[in-house]
Amino acid sequence: MTWLEKRNITRNALLKAVRALVAERRHDHISIQEITTSASVATGTFYNYFDSKHDVFVAAADEISTEITSALDDVRASIKDPAMLVSVTLKYYFQQACENKEWLTFIESVGLDQVLQQPSEQRLKDIERGVKAGRFRVDDYVFTQNLVSGMVCHVTRELKAGRIGPRGIEFAIRSVLQMLGLPELVSKSLTQSPLPPVAASKRHSPEGDKRETPKISFYFDNDRKTAENV
Repeated sequence: MTWLEKRNITRNALLKAVRALVAERRHDHISIQEITTSASVATGTFYNYFDSKHDVFVAAADEISTEITSALDDVRASIKDPAMLVSVTLKYYFQQACENKEWLTFIESVGLDQVLQQPSEQRLKDIERGVKAGRFRVDDYVFTQNLVSGMVCHVTRELKAGRIGPRGIEFAIRSVLQMLGLPELVSKSLTQSPLPPVAASKRHSPEGDKRETPKISFYFDNDRKTAENV
């Protein structure tokens, strides 16, 4: 085993310990010693990876976010239409931001002001792909990506505060698609079918959720047919 592999194993053990402790305690009053004890490493080892508890909380939140992102990879790979890809991705992240139990529990418990959304690099590639395919009309890719990111942050916070509901999500997605250059009729068609519930990740589920993740292929098939008809 290489030094880098050993380092990754120790770092992953610390993150796993943090996630388990927060899921159990539901608050941020967890000492570094408790984290290292749970990870079966020396207390001083913690500082080889993180400067503070806040840093390890942020890293754990990033890890959860990465897992949520990876869960959509296969579905995204099967979508050929760039506009449908953007619509489906936005719907998925809005729902996960509102319903993913581990994400919500962790963020609220440790007091992080962090919004769950698609990685900016991935969104930028989606926009570029749509322009090259003739589906989008965008002058500045980076500026447009930043506008979409800001809109997603605002809508997600409004959802969390209970000030908007599902129709607000649909309006936001239509607005993004129209900003990318799609006609109103097309953008509306791409947002008509609701995304079915997606179960929280069972890998680190704090309550041992035994529900099966509902298949969402039916939704994507319907959206694909809708896009082909507009």
